[in-house]
Amino acid sequence: MIKFFRKIRQKLLSENKFSKYFMYAIGEIVLVVIGILIALQINNNNEARKEKALEKELINLLISDLEEKRKENLSDLTNANHFIKRFEESIEMWENTKRIDTINLRDNLNILGQDNYFLNQNSPIYSGLSSSNFWKQIPDSLNKRIDDVYRIRLKRIDIAFDKSNEYGTFTRLNFLTPNDLLDLDRPIDTILKNVELVKEQYILNSKLFVVGAKRLRGNVRTCGNEIENLIQSLQLYIESR
Repeated sequence: MIKFFRKIRQKLLSENKFSKYFMYAIGEIVLVVIGILIALQINNNNEARKEKALEKELINLLISDLEEKRKENLSDLTNANHFIKRFEESIEMWENTKRIDTINLRDNLNILGQDNYFLNQNSPIYSGLSSSNFWKQIPDSLNKRIDDVYRIRLKRIDIAFDKSNEYGTFTRLNFLTPNDLLDLDRPIDTILKNVELVKEQYILNSKLFVVGAKRLRGNVRTCGNEIENLIQSLQLYIESR
């Protein structure tokens, strides 16, 4: 191709057709410039496609992380509902009959002293995405919702778990231990005998636990709904790209 253009230029020069030569030269330069611009445009398009592909991959990873958070939320919600139901049954039995519910007694005492609740709030995926250049490309409204889930909603659950742990430690040290209610492997009659000595305090602690559990359940439920809606919005955003 280069030899072909060179022959044309040489022929024009040999025929002293300088005006045509210059016009041809200018045209050739224009063609070269156009070729360069096309190559740059193709390169830019390729880079844009690569960036979009990477952005989709990162958001899909974020969706996977949110799915795990939602599963953990559902598990916490199930446990909270189970605990609340069990304690409310025991409290209702006491209020109606003034008798201690022995069916749930062991489990209730064990739960009252629990202080190992934990929420895996950390998210390397969210931290990496929010500090990357791709974060600026995501609509502000979507950014705010992502921040709300990770920095506010999950944080509230984490704080609620911390409060539950503090209450569990306090109850174990100030109620269960002084009243010999830590050893739950003994016969239920032995455990019941000790509880009967402090039954009003046991019921009060049970009611306080239910209040905290309901507060935690509310935070978990709200967070779960926000996560579910956010996942749907992220999926729609990916489809629109």
